Order: sequence, then structure tokens, then C-alpha cells
Amino acid sequence: MWPFKRKPNWEETYAQRIYDGLVVHNDFGNVTALSLRIPTALHQSYQNKILLQRELVCFFALMVAAKPETRLPPVMFAFGDLLISKLGARGIQMNRNQLTEHAQADAVSMLEDPFAWAQRWLAEFRDDPEDNFMVALFADHCTRLFNACKTGIETTQPK
Repeated sequence: MWPFKRKPNWEETYAQRIYDGLVVHNDFGNVTALSLRIPTALHQSYQNKILLQRELVCFFALMVAAKPETRLPPVMFAFGDLLISKLGARGIQMNRNQLTEHAQADAVSMLEDPFAWAQRWLAEFRDDPEDNFMVALFADHCTRLFNACKTGIETTQPK
């Protein structure tokens, strides 16, 4: 047995840095389960779902930024593989095509009608369907998150 791990290539390293910086250490606003007035019993479910949402938003932002003339297309593939691995560890089985289709459909829906998208996304966490404060706050947060990820990726991409 070989005692050394394979050294990640630059695309995998860059994809991991994007994940760590834009998904894990997400400081884009302070939209927590508490600020959205989600019942305490649903906080863990919200945390799991919002992590997946940040992953999908970041992946779609990378897809948008990965134009052929950039060095980002191989990073996009590495990021997709990283997400598939992380999702699999959480019990979510998905291949790269499914991940890509889901990320794109979700982001397009969010960007076309953020309020309606947020209503659907938050439906399982709402105890007051007439409380539109949390819907508007969440819709704004997620669209800003996408724009921040896209801008961050575009401005820091390797030249």
C-alpha cells in the first residue's frame, strides 16, 4: 500500500478553495433560522437545506462564470465532483448531470421570480403562511448570495 495520497491538481485545489470560501464560510448577510422566525424544532432541517442551497447557488455561479475563454471550465467540473462527493457523504445520491440540471433549474427559478421561489423553498419551515417578511428577506439573501458568488469567482479566477 502506497503511504502517500495523490496530490490534488490545481483545478481540485481551486474548487476546494471556492467551496471553503463561498459555501462553508458564508458571511453574505445574517439570514439565520432565528432571523427567519423558523420554529426551533426545524432549525437542523433548515441548516441542512441551506447548506445544499449554498452549494447549488455557488455551483451555478461557477457555471455562469466558466466561459470557454477562461480557465474555469475544468474547475467547474472539479467543483461538481467535489459536490457529488459531499452530497454522497450526506446520503444524497446524484450524478454530475443531475446536479447540473438541478442547480441550473433552481437558480433560474430563483432569479426569474425570487419571491415565489422563496415561498416554495420556505414552505416546510413556515408556521404562518401570511408572514411574508421571512420570504422577502430570504429571497433577497439568496439572490445576493448568487451575485456575490458569481462576482467573487469572476474577479478572483486564475488568469
